[in-house]
Amino acid sequence: MLNAQELKAKINDLDIIKLAGRMGSDDYIDTDEALIFKTICHHGEKHKLYYYKESKFFHCFTDCGDGFDIIELVCRNKNYSFIEAINWICIQLNFSTLTEGFGKQNEMINDWSFINNIKRKKKGDINKQKDFYDNSILNIFQKMYWKDWINEGISIESMYKYGILYSTLQQKIIMPHYNINNQLMGVRARLMIEEEIELYGKYSPFQIRKVIYSHPLSQNLYGININKETIKRKRKIMLVESEKSVLQCDTMFGEENFTVALCGNSFSNFQRDLILSLEVNEVIIALDKQYQNAESEEANKWAKHIRERIINKLAPYCVVTILWDTENLLPFKASPSDINKETLLRLMDKKIYTGCI
Repeated sequence: MLNAQELKAKINDLDIIKLAGRMGSDDYIDTDEALIFKTICHHGEKHKLYYYKESKFFHCFTDCGDGFDIIELVCRNKNYSFIEAINWICIQLNFSTLTEGFGKQNEMINDWSFINNIKRKKKGDINKQKDFYDNSILNIFQKMYWKDWINEGISIESMYKYGILYSTLQQKIIMPHYNINNQLMGVRARLMIEEEIELYGKYSPFQIRKVIYSHPLSQNLYGININKETIKRKRKIMLVESEKSVLQCDTMFGEENFTVALCGNSFSNFQRDLILSLEVNEVIIALDKQYQNAESEEANKWAKHIRERIINKLAPYCVVTILWDTENLLPFKASPSDINKETLLRLMDKKIYTGCI
């Protein structure tokens, strides 16, 4: 297990130059004893920030007037916490370490290596879990709710209902995924740190130590454990792309919510059979708007994708309708639930039987 000292020991002079450049000091002076940078510790322009190669410590000869290591420099430059600074250094240098103490600040986990392994399509030494996970893993997270989601039409009550949590140390929204029998299949994380999002996208399986709490998204429908009784009672189901859309619909309709998420825009035979097991009469497709104009070639390609991937699998068994924005009610890439309840209801009123698109 690496600690902060071991992390700093891995950083060489070239790494320091790279990190300083990312913080605003692209030019530097190289002497036998020190590297001299702009005073990026307080966003200054003078070359009076010395990095002493032997001690691996900085000293600012202007306003700061004191010494500190690379982690503290990142904290000062980017206004980061100690944990955030280590995360940022790991991302910039492609180190496969990330602090994840959950109460023990000296512990480290291998959080970046699993992403690197996925990108290289190689199998690592991650311990593969059984089909279902122990719910007790969720006890390490906090009942904290992101203000931006509240502003986007998701109530705290809905987030609580679906078990949304927050990891303060990894700075990620935690979204537990349960199957129809309320068994924990996996844990997805919504990333919050911009550098991580740029590298890996907004969503990823959550990892703690050597366990990735992942599951095949094609083997489940998010929200089905909570909404199955409403779906069976109404004999209809609405398919959306993201967990966020399910939460928005729960805020709008509460116990009348019959929405589940594909967590993407693909649709498996397993998901089809899961839907049919609920004896629905109608499936409403409400995916994100992947076209600017409903009459465009872009829209035709998106309609073809939906027909081939989803409609053709369902049409022999039930009525399939689709929310298709012909009035430009939604911006590009928005979910039908993103604007407000009135917009969603209007799209529902104008839904199209799929033989028409």
